[in-house]
Amino acid sequence: MHPHRPAHKSFLLALARFFDRLAGFRVYRAIALAAVELAIAFTAAVSAIAIIQSGEFWRWQSALLVAGVVLVGSKVIVGLATQSFSGRWRFVGVRDAVMVTRAAAFAAVLAFAVLELLNLAGVRLRLVGADAVIYIVLACGMRLTIRSLHEWERRVRIGNGTARRRAVVVGAGESGAALIKNMLWSPKLLMEPVAVVDDDRNKHGSRLHGVPVAGPVCQLASIVEKCSADEIVIAIPSATREQIGRVVDVCASTRLPFRIAPDPEDVLSGSARSTMLRDVQPSDLLGRPQADLHVDELRAEFQGARIVITGAAGSIGSELVRQLVKLEPAILYLIDRNENDLYFLCEELERREPKAPLIDVIQDVRDQKRMTRIMKEAQPTHVFHAAAFKHVPLMEFHLAEAVENNILGTWTTLEAARAAHAGKFVLISTDKAVRPSSVMGGTKRFAELLVAEETRVNGMKGVIVRFGNVLGSNGSVVPLFQRQIAAGGPVTVTSREATRYFMTTPEAAQLVLQSVALPESAGKVALLDMGTPVRIWDLAERLIRMSGLRPGADIEIVETGLRPGEKLHEELWWDSANAKPSSHPQIMLGEVGLSWTQTRNLVPLIRELVEKDDPILLHQLLEESVGLTNGARLVARADRPHRAPRQRSSGPQQAVSGF
Repeated sequence: MHPHRPAHKSFLLALARFFDRLAGFRVYRAIALAAVELAIAFTAAVSAIAIIQSGEFWRWQSALLVAGVVLVGSKVIVGLATQSFSGRWRFVGVRDAVMVTRAAAFAAVLAFAVLELLNLAGVRLRLVGADAVIYIVLACGMRLTIRSLHEWERRVRIGNGTARRRAVVVGAGESGAALIKNMLWSPKLLMEPVAVVDDDRNKHGSRLHGVPVAGPVCQLASIVEKCSADEIVIAIPSATREQIGRVVDVCASTRLPFRIAPDPEDVLSGSARSTMLRDVQPSDLLGRPQADLHVDELRAEFQGARIVITGAAGSIGSELVRQLVKLEPAILYLIDRNENDLYFLCEELERREPKAPLIDVIQDVRDQKRMTRIMKEAQPTHVFHAAAFKHVPLMEFHLAEAVENNILGTWTTLEAARAAHAGKFVLISTDKAVRPSSVMGGTKRFAELLVAEETRVNGMKGVIVRFGNVLGSNGSVVPLFQRQIAAGGPVTVTSREATRYFMTTPEAAQLVLQSVALPESAGKVALLDMGTPVRIWDLAERLIRMSGLRPGADIEIVETGLRPGEKLHEELWWDSANAKPSSHPQIMLGEVGLSWTQTRNLVPLIRELVEKDDPILLHQLLEESVGLTNGARLVARADRPHRAPRQRSSGPQQAVSGF
């Protein structure tokens, strides 16, 4: 016996451990369960007879004793037939209670029929009814007692000598209830739910698995102080961006650590990236629902397909690969110049043992000869072109490189795909291609027109997918803010009023695949639903609070002004694009539009200007062909030292990073 443990607790622990050991022996467990079930049935029958006879057992007739045997026998027969005796008592729940109740009802009907047939008792209905009610109470009560005893012993055993963290749960819905149940059932978490907060007033004063719903989210600070909480767990997967942002702000104001629980439905469906509690991520601030995937359409499109992906090691390219391997294509060719990231991607995928062969290709998309050879070897049904230079301010001062990679690289890939008789060509584009004010946006708009024109005449089906910023992708604003916060600040924001569209990488990749699978998307621009734009200043403040710091006090936010090529607000389409809803609720389809001249006819001139490294004429060409409006930067570029024309070599060229 434990020296500091009361005698009754020691007895209960010993009893619980005896039951656990007994459960490990099948034969002994079956004998014990049979004995207990018979005892419960016998007790119920005797109690029912005693109630009917007002406890005067000396007046019991022999017919009542036979009736008792009938009552017990009917329960044994029905219990064996319905398998209501086979449940594991330590895991008993509502379904088990329903099964016991149903078996008791069937047994009552059977007993009543037998008693009626034998004409043994004059109080058949009252006797059978009392017996059934008593049996249900005893059977369910015994099961719940064993389960409670087991859970209590497990918590004592695992948490012995270890402090349990007191947690306040945000959200009193299905997710919150499931989370609390898991906390109580899984003592290894070493967490004890002490209170729940929820903005639904109808839930205030109620309890979830015995844990009180203490008040609204706005009172979280006082509730955690009153409950002496150590941690906050957010369990509201259906929250909007505004709601989750407000919750994060309130959690951060308490100065307690806070984490987020996965949606139970996502865990069961396998779509959750993690089944554990995790830190709140920037993507959670979007408050966006999961992409509505039409899996049957995706499988019909990609199962058995031969797929080539350029920029496969980039943010979007690598996520496309991860999503495509689940759809069982025949083969995947992964093309990228970034050998390190391509190696890590292939290593990650090999651990998952994909069914489709993965062919990694270290290759620059600007090399016409080699790209043609690779495409003819692959014989692709689908080509995803995700290779591109994407950094807006950087490309303003590397115009020739941006044009060569984003325009000539697209042309080279298009020609190679045409030579290999590819079925579909998919261009990953950007919202910066709409009314382009940057070199990067202008080159991507040119690439859109190039793909639209070329696929109209060469037999391939062309699909252009346009979306905004990918949250957390390589070089995006979120990792930059996180590094600045880790360094103690300041966090630099271009403008207090600047807004951007954001979506997560998995969501973007899933909707790209869904766009390609739409039969009506060929020859169109697929515009992904990006929700409402996010103010960058607000995002910076939220990220600072998520780190447990105070904007303006612990970490300064500095307004730096728009950088070269940047807009204050981004757009997803022109009014003339005539965007219309598609058969998918999160995808709209618009017209690509036209240029004043066929862009494919400008390719030789562009190649010549790139060879001469003439940024001024290249900028002028983009202004005339796609309406690039950033003329102020041209003067600044003209003032920079002009480099000598580059000499091409047959060796490896500058690396192309994935878009």
